[in-house]
Amino acid sequence: MSRLTEAVVHAAATDAPARPSLTRWPALDGMRGMMTVGVFVAHVSYQWLPGAIIFMDCFFMMSSFFITRLLLKDWLTHGRIHFASFYLRRLRRLYPALLAMVAVAVLFVWGWLGHGFDRMLNVAGTLFYFGNWLRAFEIPHEKYLGHTWSLSIEEQYYLVWPALLAAGLALTRGRADQPRRLHLPFWCLTLGLVVVGAMAWRAWLATQGASWERLYNGTDMRLDSLALGALLAILFDTPVVQRACAWLARPWLVWVMIIVMLAGAFRVNVFHGPWYAWQQPLFVVLSLLLIMSFLKTPTGLGLRFVFQNPVSLYLGAICYGMYLWHYPLIWACYAVFDLTVWQTLLICAPTALALASLSYFVLELPALHGKRGSAR
Repeated sequence: MSRLTEAVVHAAATDAPARPSLTRWPALDGMRGMMTVGVFVAHVSYQWLPGAIIFMDCFFMMSSFFITRLLLKDWLTHGRIHFASFYLRRLRRLYPALLAMVAVAVLFVWGWLGHGFDRMLNVAGTLFYFGNWLRAFEIPHEKYLGHTWSLSIEEQYYLVWPALLAAGLALTRGRADQPRRLHLPFWCLTLGLVVVGAMAWRAWLATQGASWERLYNGTDMRLDSLALGALLAILFDTPVVQRACAWLARPWLVWVMIIVMLAGAFRVNVFHGPWYAWQQPLFVVLSLLLIMSFLKTPTGLGLRFVFQNPVSLYLGAICYGMYLWHYPLIWACYAVFDLTVWQTLLICAPTALALASLSYFVLELPALHGKRGSAR
């Protein structure tokens, strides 16, 4: 293996800044990389993988889990959540790469297509993280940054959840002389109600004829995934959850869950209202169980080969850049150059990979760690 390849694999295996890790869960890195490929394939052709929405719920849940673990570590260590350092890290982690992608996209549509500032509402929605609501309420805007709807949901969550978590921790905290402990019944009840309420609200909207754009893009439509990720983070160290994760990590059971997830990804119709009413909750719960199993890093029956090989780990490390760059590239191939599906695939796959790698090593790692090329 060459030194360059070793450096790439080491970076992917030891640091994936798409999430702040407190413990290494390499299988989750690999799963995130493989799901990013699934989203890419779906955007090239929805006929190939129409149900990639399933992967988005899994992404939201993982993000909520990691963020909540980070915030809890801060609270358990220092007795408080350091909001300034948290938001500064999020800004350094996410914004440089986002700005680079948006700048290139805007220069292209301005210089090549002649789009003026009167057609930049999508840019504001992307940079200030309200793009998902442009889509949810079908507000006219340009579509080449449409994929940033998910980033908007995550950033809205990052903005609100730390304060809510801190308030809940303060509310349930015991005497000052007692060790800091989580009031688990409070969090189970509170977040459990959020999960049930979010599922019921989404089902009600679906049965009342809400548009698929509203059901797909609304932040409130993803609260069940986000709340379940937070609840898993809070309960993760309890014996019950540890035993459940170990039970779910049996290789044959992991493969059954993966197969069911893939079957849904090939069959789900995001334009069909009943999906949101009763099918999506089932896949949200399945996503939770699958993440729980991967937290124990299952390795039997080829799982290590699929999810912990250097390619999967590397894709997991650069998945943020892959997500940022792939959609504008695909949009340009179709909307501007009128290419075929296979031409788009053959052009966008290596280009997105190259740009994501460049973003990771030149922008993301230096911005996060303050040292070019450092993964530590």
